Amino acid sequence: MPKESAERQPLMANAAPISVGVGFYQGAAAHPNNNFDPTGKYKLKCEGAFAAVECAIGEGDGLKSQGSVMVTMSGNVDIDTKMEGGLGSSLLRCCCAGGSMFFSHYSIKPGQGPRGDVLLAPPVPGEVQLLYLDGSSPGWVVQPGGYLACDHSINVGVKMLDVAQGCCGGEGFFVMEASGRGRLLICSYGAITRYDLAPGEKRKIDNGYCVAWTSGMQWTIAKAAKGLWNTVVSGEGLVANFTGPGTVFVQTRSMQNLANALVPHLPKTGGGGGGGGGVDINLG
Repeated sequence: MPKESAERQPLMANAAPISVGVGFYQGAAAHPNNNFDPTGKYKLKCEGAFAAVECAIGEGDGLKSQGSVMVTMSGNVDIDTKMEGGLGSSLLRCCCAGGSMFFSHYSIKPGQGPRGDVLLAPPVPGEVQLLYLDGSSPGWVVQPGGYLACDHSINVGVKMLDVAQGCCGGEGFFVMEASGRGRLLICSYGAITRYDLAPGEKRKIDNGYCVAWTSGMQWTIAKAAKGLWNTVVSGEGLVANFTGPGTVFVQTRSMQNLANALVPHLPKTGGGGGGGGGVDINLG
């Protein structure tokens, strides 16, 4: 059986970057070692389901992050909260795109040393991926909850999806879009798998499993199976149908599926006379 070309093989999130045609893929996957940023600014401290990233803060070289992701930081680091992209963009990001209205900007306190550090961790168990933007190629569209942090040089805006994508795509009507030149940290619920799609190549991804994809990449809403009956009884329903060229990062777990799995085990309150409701915990 002929060996499939490297350009068409699915690559795991921690695979080394591959050589492809110029302009085919502007990013690079995380390097398979603890220091997945060659410059040393971002270091993956914990791998696997409970990933955390140590970020070096230098004079004139800080970063910005989603709110409530800081675990610890050195005493010479200061936090300044700012609205990214103005009031309108900040409100959309907070109310509709699953992000924070205010970003946390980290910098060195004046006169308190050349270097500090901040430890960041995603809000749910999963992996962290480091992406590079060169300023000339397309940026990245990031699902609600998928943005962790980035260099100050990265612009994080809000992108509106069309009606079909917003209603049936599982991401809502608004997603984040990162552009510029620098490094971007995205996070997932579960492990991250990367797929590079050649021009015209298609891949169906179930709702709620997309983490990030190349800006401008074509995708539509489609049935999971060929026939309507198979689509319904399979439980998959509608999916996102991506078409290359471009790259999609997929997470292996879905928050919606977790919520659905927990429903039968949640406490149930039973109505009783005199206002004395009982609690029944169903453990299966």
